[in-house]
Amino acid sequence: MNNTLACGQIMKARQAVTPKAQIKGLMRFSYLSENGFAKSKDDLHEMRQMLYDEARLERRFRLFERLAFHTMALQDDTDFSCAVLIGECFPDKWRVRLENIVHDFKPMQIVALPPMVHIQAVKAAYHALPDDPSATHIATFRQDDDDAMHRETTARIRAVGDAMLQVRQDDKPFIIAFNRGLYFDPSAQEPLSEWYERAPLGIGLAMVTPKGDHATVFRRNHRNLVEYYDCYTEIAKPMWIRSVHEDNDSTATPQGRAGTLRQRGIKRNLWDGFGMTPEMLEGL
Repeated sequence: MNNTLACGQIMKARQAVTPKAQIKGLMRFSYLSENGFAKSKDDLHEMRQMLYDEARLERRFRLFERLAFHTMALQDDTDFSCAVLIGECFPDKWRVRLENIVHDFKPMQIVALPPMVHIQAVKAAYHALPDDPSATHIATFRQDDDDAMHRETTARIRAVGDAMLQVRQDDKPFIIAFNRGLYFDPSAQEPLSEWYERAPLGIGLAMVTPKGDHATVFRRNHRNLVEYYDCYTEIAKPMWIRSVHEDNDSTATPQGRAGTLRQRGIKRNLWDGFGMTPEMLEGL
């Protein structure tokens, strides 16, 4: 068999394989890393004291339970895995509380690591999740422990990811982002407001890579990803709730234009997309 014929058969065999993306998520929960925080100019001892302050952890757990975990467990497509990244030094009583919350939700598992450079810890956490041998690609997504994502998020990552894999002309990583959502600021006259972001937020943000490529959605700052990768964004409906509070590590300020949804429409989207009422957000 000549080389030209052999190469042609190999190409046909590759084309016959239907691309399939496995979905893996990561949620950092007060992970003590060597860098990666806006406040990480402090040394590890000071960072540990700040992260594990009792009052702060109580606030974080309220946000986690009512926003992040509530909407993660509400996903229409549960064929995904998600690591909750914590430090090995995470206080025992709080770890028990976290374990009790996630225990019955099979897609989620706790990954505890020592202090590491942030990007290495992220890679290790994704690697700790089970591998699907039938997958040709990995869609890594991120979620924060104090924000909420629409119940259709993982389903849209799968649908868009698989569709894009069918039409793309190369096998380079690409981004799936949701640029329309709700800001929740309890100190504002109207705590919930709609916004269209001009650059992606990290909530539900995904990167699709060929299997074996170790790049993840954390490779670059989420606001800058569109400068380096092809990016598919959706604004069909509000797909996230960004919480604004005293413990935000980065500035929780919208970067885009305000939406036109009135409070009645916001309440409808809040229930349909996130399984919540305004009353459920009280006390946050």
